[in-house]
Amino acid sequence: MALSLSVSYFFLVRNYVVTGDPMNRYIFMAGSEKCYRLDQPIMGAHWNGRLAGLLLSGTLIDSSLDEHSFTPGLKERFSNVFGLYHTFWLLVLFVTVIFALRHSLVINLGIFAGSIYNFSPVSGPYFYPWDMPATLFFTLAVLLFERRQMWLMAVATCVGCFFKETVLVCALLVLFASHWQWGKRILTFAGIIAVYVLGKKLLLSQLHLQAAMLSMGDAMNLRGWLSPSVPMENLVANLKVLFSPTLNSVIFANAGTLAAVLVLGWRRRFLPYMTVIVAFLAGLVLLPLKPPGISEVRVFMQILPLSLILLSERWQEHAKSDAAGQLSAEPAAAWAVRETFPVLLPMTIILIVLSTGVAARQYYVIFEDLRQPQSELGKYKLESIELSSEFLQKAYAYAELKQANVSAERHQFAEAIDHFQRALASDTNSAPALNNLAWLRATAPDPSLRNGPEAVRLAERACQQTQYKEIVPIRTLAAAYAEAGRFGDAVATARKALAMVLAQGPKELAARDEQLLELYKSGRPYHQETKVAPSTAHKAADAQLP
Repeated sequence: MALSLSVSYFFLVRNYVVTGDPMNRYIFMAGSEKCYRLDQPIMGAHWNGRLAGLLLSGTLIDSSLDEHSFTPGLKERFSNVFGLYHTFWLLVLFVTVIFALRHSLVINLGIFAGSIYNFSPVSGPYFYPWDMPATLFFTLAVLLFERRQMWLMAVATCVGCFFKETVLVCALLVLFASHWQWGKRILTFAGIIAVYVLGKKLLLSQLHLQAAMLSMGDAMNLRGWLSPSVPMENLVANLKVLFSPTLNSVIFANAGTLAAVLVLGWRRRFLPYMTVIVAFLAGLVLLPLKPPGISEVRVFMQILPLSLILLSERWQEHAKSDAAGQLSAEPAAAWAVRETFPVLLPMTIILIVLSTGVAARQYYVIFEDLRQPQSELGKYKLESIELSSEFLQKAYAYAELKQANVSAERHQFAEAIDHFQRALASDTNSAPALNNLAWLRATAPDPSLRNGPEAVRLAERACQQTQYKEIVPIRTLAAAYAEAGRFGDAVATARKALAMVLAQGPKELAARDEQLLELYKSGRPYHQETKVAPSTAHKAADAQLP
């Protein structure tokens, strides 16, 4: 069954590297020596922190490219490499469950069903080189904890978090190791976190890549993703996604097992695992992830095997109680583990050694290339399957826009202007970049950063791109006219923005637009130090960002 499901998955996923979203192949090739892209703006600290998967997929790319790479069969070969990579990790996950648990058939069928939901249009389909490996190491950590193989569990967690940082939630299991003293538990927990944070900093700095504290959203340090306003904003965005009525709702992620385990998984003996599940979900809901964390259903796959294990145990409890004709007391026994479980221990060690060894070799190759005056990195262009230049330009612009928004929120306006200008250099018709740069050129607190005529040119282009149908660019254009001393135009434009707000909403902005209108009538421009709804005006401009 595992083999047949793996073959099916291979043929389902293989073509998404060529015919699917271009981001699939962009990310899959990023860690390659011949198609190196880790230094590109779109990668950033968020994805570069998932270095293990990027290096492993990069190794496969390099091994599949040779002097015959530009033959007509390149797409076929590249599709096979892509499909085999993802299928390998799924098959190893199936084998892990088979060796570990008696109810492996129903669990593996559930894993396959849950993974198929990623093919739905709710968030993709995206297939990144870190998702399946992270799911495997997450599951290994849980299984090893259940059998009290604590040190091997800690190693599996450390290896897994270099595929994806969310595997770090498995470190919480150490705190439930009742056979250890509390001091040992806390030190081990802190040690796992330190291995990831310090290891990531070291590895990325050696490759001259910008490294964040944790790969959460676009935050570049701890302050960036623990800002008091961030959790509430993300909670609201995620709740909006959660309760949006669609046929492929997030509620059905993981084939519905996520919702089921949150209802049925509350047993005292399941407390460590439910804590991990809740912590995992809290991270998706509260931390600064863009788009909103729960909209990417593929990320839930990481807790899919654990959810199915808990549900299968509940199913067995129910079956036993029915057979006995009465409800039994809550059992204290461990999971239904196979006698073949000891086979899993050397298999885990071999898997850790191979995956880290291959990744380390690829890391060394790239590191050595970077030290050479004439670097060979990225020498293959792969014209036949390469991303279009238009996509790359928009990708770079998107990355610069995100960083500009972060800088603006921190009131680092000069840095924000620099990022907006870079975004426009990559995508000259980007309405968000045009609008937000115009806004800062018209309203920045520092007079040296303001430039009325430039703000007018930018704002007029932003309005042209949006066909004068969006409120935000028109509001920005009014501010630009005022900064340029064209108060008659500013008043007329501000009246148009006010009329659009009254007609389209949100109505609560009307009072603020009226204040801005009165300001322009008095012959004064709006600057962000002025006490006329500065935060609202700035956030309105930010709303244009992707």
